Amino acid sequence: MLAAAAAATADMKGRDFVSEAEELKEAFKSGGVEAGRTLLERKRDEWKQIPLNVAVIGRSGVGKSSFINAIRSLTADDEGGAKVGVNETTVDVHHSYPHPSNSLLKFWDLPGVGTDRFPRQTYLSDSQVDRFDFFLLITADRFTEDDTWLGKEFAKRNKKYFFVRTKVRVDISNNRKAHPKTHKEDDVLRDIRKNTRKHLKENGCKNVPVFLIDSYKLNKFEFNELERRLIEDFPKLKKAALVLSLKATSKEMISLKVAELRSRMWKAAALSGAVGAIPVPGVPLAMDIGIVTAESKFYRTQLNLDETSLKRHAEIKKDYHILKWLLDVPDFVQLRLNTEIWKAAAVEECLRYIPLIGSLIAAPLSFAGTYCALKLVLDKMERVALEVAECAAESAASACSDESDDDDDDEP
Repeated sequence: MLAAAAAATADMKGRDFVSEAEELKEAFKSGGVEAGRTLLERKRDEWKQIPLNVAVIGRSGVGKSSFINAIRSLTADDEGGAKVGVNETTVDVHHSYPHPSNSLLKFWDLPGVGTDRFPRQTYLSDSQVDRFDFFLLITADRFTEDDTWLGKEFAKRNKKYFFVRTKVRVDISNNRKAHPKTHKEDDVLRDIRKNTRKHLKENGCKNVPVFLIDSYKLNKFEFNELERRLIEDFPKLKKAALVLSLKATSKEMISLKVAELRSRMWKAAALSGAVGAIPVPGVPLAMDIGIVTAESKFYRTQLNLDETSLKRHAEIKKDYHILKWLLDVPDFVQLRLNTEIWKAAAVEECLRYIPLIGSLIAAPLSFAGTYCALKLVLDKMERVALEVAECAAESAASACSDESDDDDDDEP
């Protein structure tokens, strides 16, 4: 059965490639290299046409707006940021916040269930639950009976959902102040997790994942784990779009993005191979370089290695000259890469003039050359992205340590 499934998948990919190769050839006939490059870029961005809807549900004051900003890598002061305040900000069940990288990835701020305005009797119909791909039930303390009731209703409808416990840093700070002699952060987290799971089990939500997070300290606690599990449990056909939409703010997300980018690499290389069979001098070479250049820019943006992202990191790290050097590393790889492509191109162009078999040999060379070039670029960018993420994590850990010292100084 596995062999049959693998064969079916391979056959589907093969048919998809043949169809796309024909489409690419038609683009070349009508508009040349530029038309082919435009077509490739359009197909590369098709993931942005898939709607993704995540419902964030909870009572007023539990930190929904802060979470929605955090998962979109924004603050309340940024354009498009969710309003954060002490007063109730969720008054409309139809309010959504698009992700800045993908306007079709939307996080919906939904009110908690069980209030006079949003009673159980009409909550599911009022919130139109069937339009959402995933649900995150959020609280800043204990999950209520209404929260667990809603979770069980989602389960009846085969909807995926997680419980999210926010503002963990506040609990830790309060415990430190209350127990300055015996305070241990790990013990506080363990007690919160134990009590939360016990409460959920008693209310019929035994095996639902629970994440302890703080929306202002993303590299602490379980925010990164929440992102990873959200991707893993997201509807299968939409996973790739979610991975490419979210920001690479942690090592876990970098790994997920790199895996997704690698899975797409064969398509760009295969299309390069299709062009390699065109017996027109210079066209395959121009296309190969165009593919690699366009994909390299896409990789850089996906891994937060564009200059804007690095400057944002530098605001935290205060070492922009180091980050700028890291930014220049892929450019060196690109220069070396173009040299290698030109060497291989000379062989390809000669083979193209061998009667009958020339183009048959040149096509595999184009495929292999482009694939290896893309692999070289992505491998290097992955290493650089991990270095940047490590710098950010170290900076965040240092900031947390300074805050802990400040809290200690406040003790009587």
